[in-house]
Amino acid sequence: MKFKKQNQHGAWAMVFMPLLIGIAAGGFHPAQLSYMLGWLMMFFMADHILFFIKKRRKNTYGYLYAASLFFLLSVVLFIYPLVIEYRIFYFFLAMLPFGAVNAYFSYQKNERNIINDLSAIIIFSIGGGGIAFLNLHTFSWPVMFVIVLSALFFTSTALFVKTMVREKKNPKYQIASFLYHVIVFTVMLLAHWILGLAFLFSLLRAILVYGREWKMKQIGILEIIHATWVTVWTVMLLIVVV
Repeated sequence: MKFKKQNQHGAWAMVFMPLLIGIAAGGFHPAQLSYMLGWLMMFFMADHILFFIKKRRKNTYGYLYAASLFFLLSVVLFIYPLVIEYRIFYFFLAMLPFGAVNAYFSYQKNERNIINDLSAIIIFSIGGGGIAFLNLHTFSWPVMFVIVLSALFFTSTALFVKTMVREKKNPKYQIASFLYHVIVFTVMLLAHWILGLAFLFSLLRAILVYGREWKMKQIGILEIIHATWVTVWTVMLLIVVV
């Protein structure tokens, strides 16, 4: 059995940020703690499976065994949440097509493709919606808010990282990133001033940091700060509104 260490800083933000916002949007229930741990096990499972699909060598079968272990742990941890609200299972069914996209790009060894990034973003965003639904028991506006806001935020991160690393000399990505951040910031500001303040960080870092020769570690640290900033202000908004 082999275990793969997750070294990408942004991956941890994608795991926990939608969940925290989802709890703030839907209210707290003890089953959400089990949901969070189960979701973490699912993340480890998927990470190991995708790594195996990418490598496809005999000496990587240990990663499949590890994935099986994480799957069993996730099943056990999700028993309690499913007893409380069995319909969260539909959220996981909705993730499957996007998981298939991720598997395809892993097979092609093209994980950096923007479509692959967007598919992963949708999966994690749905996971945040599911934890809100767990306590709300209805597909209401807070659930949609968590999904949409998480997707908008992580798309911002994906575009920013592209312009700083692999596509830093591609003017199309630069224009797309700048336009995206301006539009999202404007929409958020019109929706509520707190959301505008939350996404102001996204806009400023997309413009001011672009073109700088930053290392991946520096970008990763910045995105952790970015995710924390947006999460704190979004949770504050949900506490005030909800």
